[in-house]
Amino acid sequence: MKYNLVTPYVGSLKAVKPSLNRFQAEKNGLLRLVPPQVLLIVHSSEGRHWVCCAFDHGKVETKHAHLNVLTRGDLSSLVWVDSPLKYFKQPADTILCQVYYAPLNFRDVMLASGKLPLDALPGDLALQDCILGLEFSGRLENGQRVMGLVPAKGLATTVAADPNFMWEVPDDWSLEEASTVPVAYSTAYYALIMRGNLRKGERVLIHSGSGGVGQAAIAIALSLGCEVFTTVGSSEKREFLKKRFNELHDRNFCNSRDTSFEQYILNATNGEGVDVILNSLAEEKLKSTLNCLAQHGRFLEIGKYDLSNNTPLGMAIFLKNILFHGILLDALFECKSYSSRAKKEVVQLVEAGIANGTVKPLNSILFESDQAEQAFRFMASGKHIGKVVIKIKDEETRKKFIPTLKKFNALSRTICNPEKSYVVIGGLGGFGLELCQWLVERGARHVVLTSRSGLKTGYQKLCMNRWKKENINIVVSKLNAIKRDDAKALLKMAAKIKPVSAIFNLALVLRDAFMENQTIENFKEVCESKATSTLNLDEASRELCPEIDWFVCFSSVSCGRGNAGQSNYGYANSVMERICEERTKQGLPGNYSKQIIFARTVSLMMTQILHHK
Repeated sequence: MKYNLVTPYVGSLKAVKPSLNRFQAEKNGLLRLVPPQVLLIVHSSEGRHWVCCAFDHGKVETKHAHLNVLTRGDLSSLVWVDSPLKYFKQPADTILCQVYYAPLNFRDVMLASGKLPLDALPGDLALQDCILGLEFSGRLENGQRVMGLVPAKGLATTVAADPNFMWEVPDDWSLEEASTVPVAYSTAYYALIMRGNLRKGERVLIHSGSGGVGQAAIAIALSLGCEVFTTVGSSEKREFLKKRFNELHDRNFCNSRDTSFEQYILNATNGEGVDVILNSLAEEKLKSTLNCLAQHGRFLEIGKYDLSNNTPLGMAIFLKNILFHGILLDALFECKSYSSRAKKEVVQLVEAGIANGTVKPLNSILFESDQAEQAFRFMASGKHIGKVVIKIKDEETRKKFIPTLKKFNALSRTICNPEKSYVVIGGLGGFGLELCQWLVERGARHVVLTSRSGLKTGYQKLCMNRWKKENINIVVSKLNAIKRDDAKALLKMAAKIKPVSAIFNLALVLRDAFMENQTIENFKEVCESKATSTLNLDEASRELCPEIDWFVCFSSVSCGRGNAGQSNYGYANSVMERICEERTKQGLPGNYSKQIIFARTVSLMMTQILHHK
């Protein structure tokens, strides 16, 4: 059922304003089952509608923020969000950099607009809560000017960057100019030189030549003495490229708005085609581009649209003995031997290009930090030439300057302290793994998961491997909180790792039956997982970690409202909720949720629990 703000029922709930985590029966009755905020309709892949609660927690003034889209497909939901880098402790493989300028790339626009599915991203990038931003320019804490690449969260005030994927900014470049270089030239060198093996004198077709990667690719190809053909979408872009590259004349240009370039290239090359193609066009234009490839040619696909949509290609084209390469620069952030070698080679190629004059800053169009939506829409229109850049702060006049962090008004966000530990009871279940991922996304580095059976499934092991790659310390324990001694031992073990910040109880056992069929054993088993474990954790935490930030239990609508055959489960949840309410009365953290939980709503639900006490 869909509700809106004008529905009388929802209006009455708003007027009552019941607390999500405290129930005062004499005032609010059973209205506690529906939180009092704006109702949001979430669509599942099956088309059903799940009613969840959307809360506006207001803004907070912070020095660490990143740009994110709250609803994929809705650019108006772009907002600056509080970042976990406020707790940054420099590990061996990253370094904190203050961002001055952050360019947009088509990957950002496609992801934010919902036109590119998350599974098009390589590795585990899709698991991150924010995947916008690939490059930046700014200063290190010692004042050194740098430009670099990051896998995500590059549209930010600060980034945790890989020192091996950064370059010093030449003295005669501004930071704004430097920001236009990393992605464009890294992609072009990686595609043309490392994958395409472009050689002197070869013919090359470069699509979308006025874009950042297009201009970088033209510069590299011309530096090798290649014959360049490129496509543009307007006469303005054609004239711009002719002024930037004196070697280009009218005969070197084709139209990118239709497939007429195919016949033009074949005519210009006496039917032979070109040796190398750098492609970013999709669908029918992709197929026409393939027909432009010469015998033994190399096709370099940098667009993700057709790759993610599994666009079919006719196999006959491979009778020309061609090579087809998928070029994904963001795949170089994976921790694999090939990625490490390729990353090092890309850095060296760009450094050499800067030294010999091949790599030059691209022209850019600048937007202020509060104009993010306009910047995304402008780039999506395809009218830009070069790069679209968001300015985070102005560059100082001195080349060597110790930077001070600029304060941003950002959306308040739950953030975990990487110097504390987080305990999740029942942490290897489906929801437990999603909760653990949520904690990691929010900055947690030390998590203790309990499970009576331990690691059993392939998915559990996959999650563990992912977190291990991110240097997250995940400890799996078989200690059972339904035993008082085990509950104490569990918190002592977590405290030895890092001070305990939070306890989450997700444990449950279901023994459903109508009352006439229930047994004492069934009641006991269900209550132990919920009520007894919560009692033991409450008692142990008061003694061993009284300063914890969160004590969260996951209840059910079966408590208070009831489900057929679940009287034991409802009773157990009711006891758990009363414990949380008692903690809250005594000034201790104690939160519970009655929401129907789905993995896709973890972030929304956790925000709801922790911000509404």
